[in-house]
Amino acid sequence: MNKIQSVNLKNNKNQPIKSISHQDIYSLHDLLEQLNSWQNALNLLNDFFSDKQRPVNKKKIASDYYACSQIFSSFHNDFSQTLPKIQKQINELRQKEKI
Repeated sequence: MNKIQSVNLKNNKNQPIKSISHQDIYSLHDLLEQLNSWQNALNLLNDFFSDKQRPVNKKKIASDYYACSQIFSSFHNDFSQTLPKIQKQINELRQKEKI
C-alpha cells in the first residue's frame, strides 16, 4: 500500500501557508494595472489644479476645466467599480485553504 505523504508548509512563525494560485495573483495584478493606468491622467489633473500661474486666462481655464472634469468623472467611475473587486479578491485570498 502506498501512503500519500502530507506536506505541511509553514512560515517562519510556524503558521500554515495559504494556497494561492497563479490565477489569483494575475487577477489581482490586472486590477492593480487598471488602477496604475490612471497615473498619467491623475498627474494631468494635479498639474491643472496646482497651476498658480498669473495672469489667469479665463477661456483656457474654462475649456481645461471641462476636459479635467470628464477625466475625473471617468476615473471616479472606474475606481468605484474596481475598489470592491479588489476588496473581494483580497477577502477571497484571506479565506484560501492553508497548506
